[in-house]
Amino acid sequence: MGDDSPGLIDMEQQIKEVEEQIKTARGYQRLLKARLSSLNATSTADDIRAKITTLEFEKEQLSSRLEDIRTGKIKPVTAEEREVADQALQAWAKKADSRKQIFLELWAIARDMMPEGQTKELLWDELGLETDGEGASSKDEGEALTTA
Repeated sequence: MGDDSPGLIDMEQQIKEVEEQIKTARGYQRLLKARLSSLNATSTADDIRAKITTLEFEKEQLSSRLEDIRTGKIKPVTAEEREVADQALQAWAKKADSRKQIFLELWAIARDMMPEGQTKELLWDELGLETDGEGASSKDEGEALTTA
């Protein structure tokens, strides 16, 4: 192993040159990826036109509402009226929370007493219960219930 043949030295030199080329190519690749990311982040002309149309529509709606307020068609809510509304909202929220808790307790009892093979969906169908949204989670069965 002590003697270095000229072929081995040439191969080592070629390896170093290829490693340098790889290093340069990787740097160029990073640069191109960054440029591609910036190009993908920019909006197209069609996207901008659609956003402008949406914003113009929103502006017209807001201008119309503002005009109604300025001309006096809409009376501002007084502090007393707001306080009454807030109190009513809090009272109804407490009632809704209480009803939800009652339901969850009753549901736990019903679930424990379900016959073997009975599913939640079958029981809810028999009881005429349904949810407002897609599939209430088992953690929060009582969310948005109504009676049919």
